[in-house]
Amino acid sequence: MGQLIQLPLALALLAFLALPSCRLAAPTAQARDLRQATQKAVRAHLSPDGHLLTLRFLLPGRDAFATGPLDGAPTAALRFQPDPRAAPSSQAAPRKKARPLPVFGPDVWRRTADALALRLAPPNPAHGTLILAGGRQLIAHRLAQQGHLTTLEQRPSGLTITRTLQARELAQEVFTLRGDALDHPGGQTGPALFLTGTFPELAYLDHQARRLVFLSVPPERQDLLLASWTNGNHAVRQISSFLWRSNVLALLRNPFSTAARLAASATSISRAGLDHLFDHFPTSPPPPLAQAPPMDLHAWQHDLAKLTSSPPSAASLQLQLGGDAFFPAFTQALQEAQHSLDLQLYIFDTDDYAITLADLMKKRSREGLRIRVLFDESASLSAAAAPPAHSPSRSDFTPPDDIAAYLRLQSQIQVRTMPMSGLTASHTKIIAIDHQVAWLGGMNIGREYRYDWHDLMLQVRGPLVQVIEHDFARAWARHSWGGDLAEAFHRARPSPTPPPAPPGAFPVQPLYTSAWHHEIASAQLTALARCRQRAWLENAYLSDHAFLAALIAARHRGVDVRIVFPATNDNAVMAANNRALIPLLRRHGIRVFLRPGMSHIKAALYDGWACVGSANFDRLSLRVNHEFSIGFSDPTTTADLQRRLFEDGFRSSREINGTPAPSPSDALLTPLIRSLAGQL
Repeated sequence: MGQLIQLPLALALLAFLALPSCRLAAPTAQARDLRQATQKAVRAHLSPDGHLLTLRFLLPGRDAFATGPLDGAPTAALRFQPDPRAAPSSQAAPRKKARPLPVFGPDVWRRTADALALRLAPPNPAHGTLILAGGRQLIAHRLAQQGHLTTLEQRPSGLTITRTLQARELAQEVFTLRGDALDHPGGQTGPALFLTGTFPELAYLDHQARRLVFLSVPPERQDLLLASWTNGNHAVRQISSFLWRSNVLALLRNPFSTAARLAASATSISRAGLDHLFDHFPTSPPPPLAQAPPMDLHAWQHDLAKLTSSPPSAASLQLQLGGDAFFPAFTQALQEAQHSLDLQLYIFDTDDYAITLADLMKKRSREGLRIRVLFDESASLSAAAAPPAHSPSRSDFTPPDDIAAYLRLQSQIQVRTMPMSGLTASHTKIIAIDHQVAWLGGMNIGREYRYDWHDLMLQVRGPLVQVIEHDFARAWARHSWGGDLAEAFHRARPSPTPPPAPPGAFPVQPLYTSAWHHEIASAQLTALARCRQRAWLENAYLSDHAFLAALIAARHRGVDVRIVFPATNDNAVMAANNRALIPLLRRHGIRVFLRPGMSHIKAALYDGWACVGSANFDRLSLRVNHEFSIGFSDPTTTADLQRRLFEDGFRSSREINGTPAPSPSDALLTPLIRSLAGQL
């Protein structure tokens, strides 16, 4: 949801039209019966090929029947069936050949989990091991000489995390025989199923096949969302947000900035419409890659300063690639914060993971931490109406109706929402804690960003943290009742003296998009014109015509141009636009890669200069939205970005070879698709 359609009325209509699909995906009555049952017993059978469980839950009144896939994913949702005959046992063999599977209760699972915790816990009781697997964030530590598992959000005070294990490393520990309860849970040597008594509800363990799969009951959220849309409550809130807050209140509070955003939006829409009428792309085949030295970074940094409104600022940067890297680090920093948290996002979702973080923020606010939260109201409402598509939420979770009200309830958190005034949004994602550490990048708060999507945040230390705090303070003032006047007053205040740069800091250039500044576009278009070796990009939303033309021109100069698109896209229009672009890009010699799943990263590498942040390569991000990105050329950090994001990404993606012919429908609709995508 990094690039939601910016018209809430259209979103409301699209969501209403999508109700039949929501209804089909809603959990069955059997799933609800299972969620509500206080006593659970299950009979399980394993298919001969070991890839499917068939389950019969023995419930008062009527039984429930489900299947559980064991096809390699570490987590999966149960699929409920109306009766056992509707549940296929396997693609390879009929159900009558399935074999019974022993099932153990929560007590056996807890003993097994404690044995695992003892294996993983450091010898020092004050240290812990963070486990990131099975859709959970757990700390293994020692308590009274026994192993113990605690959620990251409930980390005991004074416990220091000294080791982190991902799913693959966890599996290595699980399947190594150590002579403890983990080797033979419940005295069983073969595959077994466990009722965990928590979320996820079931765990399948098979030492011989080296397989550990967590299975969960589908959440009830689809039913709740369907009811919300059916009674019109959510749609009314969307319309109210757009008509009242984004227009009437925005004009009263922010007359100058709203007028500027309207003018910028109208101008950019007109320009985008005209650009697609005139394609001036080269007609000759692209040349071989040039063997040229990279662009002069010293001269580039000097010229870049002329394109920007802010001077460079010193910082040290740490790439946090994926939810497993960013969210545990942010959670620990929030737990250890002493003074303040400022958080500005596009989306603060209402799924179970977002609410877990909201609860931790509320707890810290009651302990005296000053917390200020800014997020886009319409985008967050739209996100709340779209349940996570992949990783299952807790089955007993009920989302709140209003995340702003939830954050304020029984807490000291200060919350302000940002309107989509002038058909634009604040798409910036920045976080600052205690004037010491900050983050910027593409992630919002929600389950997709934590578990499902490929995304990137940069952890920042040094004087750039003060720049980020200053940007937040301006946005905070702009969205107060004082509006434009409050922001002008804040802008007039003298800037504090920047703190000393930490060891290893280097110059970083802040870059902005707003109605007044198009620095992110100008900097990258200029870098594209100057680079001589490579232009590597990863972004889900490429529709800006000027940017597309610059990429093609760079390739025809002999530059190695590569683009990573996600194989699936959260925006249907942009997905169609990417498909329409691939034949054009390949025809001009640009290498195209499809990364599995949804990638929400906004990053580019031009020779030795990188640009990372919140901005997409579309009209909204490059011309009108509030966006924040940074540019840097530190050799160590750019080499890390090149290796971990791009080179590893190329290897794990599918490259499109040749020049694929578009499908008949895509060929017919390509002009319309590109024109429509150009308006987003």
